[in-house]
Parts: sequence; C-alpha cells; structure tokens
Amino acid sequence: MNSVTVVTVATILIAMGPLALTLYQTASAQYATGSNPGGLSVEEQLKLAKEKVSNAEQAGAYGSGTPFFGKNIGDAAIYTAAIVAIFGAVAAAFFVMSRGKKPVKA
Repeated sequence: MNSVTVVTVATILIAMGPLALTLYQTASAQYATGSNPGGLSVEEQLKLAKEKVSNAEQAGAYGSGTPFFGKNIGDAAIYTAAIVAIFGAVAAAFFVMSRGKKPVKA
C-alpha cells in the first residue's frame, strides 16, 4: 500500500469512531434502566399515548399519523389542485423552453 491509501484509511477510521459512539448513545437513550429512575413506566407511557391520540383526533389536526384525506375532502382537494398547478406549470415551462431553442451547428 502506498502512503496516501494508508493515510486515507486511517482518517476514515478516526472519523467513524465518534459517529459510532453517537449512534450507540442515541439508540439506548429512549429506554429507562434501573440506574435511570426518571424513566416512565409502561402505564405512564400508555396514558401519554392515549392523550396524544385524543389530541390528534381533534378537528384540524393533521399530524402524528392522522389521515389527511379522512377529515376534510375539500381542503385536500384544494391542496392537491395547488400542487398539480405548480408542478404542471413547471413542466409546461420546461416543455416550452425545450421547443423554443434550436441547437446551433458549428
């Protein structure tokens, strides 16, 4: 191996070390352990989840997995029409631009 390859591999390994530690801490941070008494019990988590679901079911709530097309079809149709108009206008502009310019032969 030449020295450039060795330096490159060493740099990659050094850069990946902190990344691996960060991923490990993130993955285990959501679980409560015996040394972490501040964690929620299963009953408390269930109560919190039920409160979140009841808040999401209120009128006008479009987050946390609530259906977008289930509540107000009129609003969904307006949003869909706006998106179609925007993307249609961009596509039409590209089509017109491609038809208007002719290649110059050298």
